[in-house]
Amino acid sequence: MKRSADTGRRRRTPAVVAAAVLAAVPMTGTSTAAAPAEAGAPAAGAGRAAAASPVGRWALKVSFDGHTYDSTVQFTPGGTAFIVGGGAGRWSRTGDGRFTFRIAEPMWSAQGDYLGRVSVDQSARLTGDTFTSSGVSRQYDADDVLTRSVQAHDTGTRS
Repeated sequence: MKRSADTGRRRRTPAVVAAAVLAAVPMTGTSTAAAPAEAGAPAAGAGRAAAASPVGRWALKVSFDGHTYDSTVQFTPGGTAFIVGGGAGRWSRTGDGRFTFRIAEPMWSAQGDYLGRVSVDQSARLTGDTFTSSGVSRQYDADDVLTRSVQAHDTGTRS
């Protein structure tokens, strides 16, 4: 369940990585409460409902280069974003129903050697329990040299 395309190299077992991430990230359900100020959320005024936020767990359909992949992302109230299975970064509100997220996702060999990373940079629009986003994903090798750049589109459903 990687965002990046198969590089022809074997990857670490997804269940092992997912278990490690799930152990480190508490999954307490979903929330539509506004994120804290440090995550770019405006404070709710008296008598005004809090704006919807991406805080929670999302099932993703990630599309690029004519292929679609499944992934899962978790956005925390403090502005952290995780790809379940590996990868972390930040999210922030950019307007009413809009947010951005940036996540670095490491790539590992079957032996646990670092192969490089994918840098995900997305701008999203949130409507109810769905968001759509688009942006550029960049793949870097172990020496941090850019090897590939693709336009990616995500559709997230709150899970």
